[in-house]
Amino acid sequence: MMSLKRYVLAVLSILVAVLVSVSLLGSYLEPQPQSQINLFQTNLALQAAEWQGIGDATTRDRLVGDTQAAIRVYAEALEPPTPQNQRLRLQLGLLYADINDRDRALQTWQPLTEMGQGATRRTAAVLIGLWSSPPQLLPEAESLLKTQLQGWFRDRALERLYELQQRPDALRALAAAEQIRAAAAFQRLLLVGSTPLIGSGLGVILWLVWLYQHLRRRQQGTSALPPVPWGWETIWEVMVIWFATFFALSLVVMPLLRALVTGGVPLTSAFEQTLYALATYGVMMVAGYGLLWLLLRRFGKPPWDWLRWQGGWRSALVWGCGGYVAALPLVLLTSLLSQALLKNQGGGNPLLEVILQSRDYGTFALLYVMVAVMAPLFEEVLFRGFLFRSLQTHLPLGTAMVLTGLLFAVAHLNLADLLPLTVLGTVLSYTYWRSQNLGAAMILHGIWNSGSFLGLLLLSGGAEAGL
Repeated sequence: MMSLKRYVLAVLSILVAVLVSVSLLGSYLEPQPQSQINLFQTNLALQAAEWQGIGDATTRDRLVGDTQAAIRVYAEALEPPTPQNQRLRLQLGLLYADINDRDRALQTWQPLTEMGQGATRRTAAVLIGLWSSPPQLLPEAESLLKTQLQGWFRDRALERLYELQQRPDALRALAAAEQIRAAAAFQRLLLVGSTPLIGSGLGVILWLVWLYQHLRRRQQGTSALPPVPWGWETIWEVMVIWFATFFALSLVVMPLLRALVTGGVPLTSAFEQTLYALATYGVMMVAGYGLLWLLLRRFGKPPWDWLRWQGGWRSALVWGCGGYVAALPLVLLTSLLSQALLKNQGGGNPLLEVILQSRDYGTFALLYVMVAVMAPLFEEVLFRGFLFRSLQTHLPLGTAMVLTGLLFAVAHLNLADLLPLTVLGTVLSYTYWRSQNLGAAMILHGIWNSGSFLGLLLLSGGAEAGL
């Protein structure tokens, strides 16, 4: 007869499975942030292509792309049409105007004069006037272009306006300012594009070295992490209760506390949303550590004594950096595969939107602490320190690594990241196993999140270039 504890665990398992399934299926209906990231990168490329320090126009097009490529990205972003992408239509029209396709530009702007709202409608009218034949200069043209457009798009529209107004001094000042912005955009674009490529090349070399070492270790006998004394029921108990606690805190407890504190007023600013996310994650960390202490203390040692820290932090740093470059080529390839399979559906981390849109350094600092410090400290203890160590005791090594990586990915609750995070989680387990040091996995996790965070910050310069 099933004991009460097992009965409760079975019920919780079904509930958790339903919630996880609903979350993953629900994420399929949400667009991936990759489309917006592509727009940011396109805007940076447009701005960078204006930098005369690159060389002639042909060289610039080869290095950073041309207007035709930008048009394809924007046309894809506008499908299906929604009221929220009116600014994208303004910008797409300017791309058509840049390649002297005036008719397509006017056709793109014309619907905005009917369905657009407020400043967007007036800006569309200004742009239509600038590229009409004969041109029509509206009284508020300059102020609208400066406030409603940004970066490369603002420069192109103002350039057209100043040419029609015959203002050579304004044109020279605009060109000088544009060169400064273009040089900065090129540097951002170079850093964002070259870092993954260089890291991936080093990662491939490292995997070859590791493969050679692994073959030698097989001949000499491999060393494994020490086994743990608990069995499958304890593994089941910890993970199910953790997932149940996660859903209870994120869906019930923290929203209720937020409603009590704010009086039901929605959190509108990026800083408020980040502060709430930080508080939520902090509570989850405390709950998770408490859960591990409560359920594992009966095995004779404090939970942290089961963790492996062989070699100290110097060894952890070396293995963590090595694991990072080793993960890069594998995760990048699976990310491309995931995008192709899901066709830009599958959702993503909601914090990406905050990072891409925010301009507040306080928000950035809080986000960085959460993703690059708090997440590695807790998630590595749970998934590598507990789960992988436990599975490795009862399963073949490779199976334990992949299964840990899969559960690590599932915990992020979006389909878009399921394949890439499974691969990343597997590499994290491999790094922990090879180094015998949980600190190595923490450092790898922290570097990975830091790199992603920095890349998004660099790309968010595309907001200044058009979004």
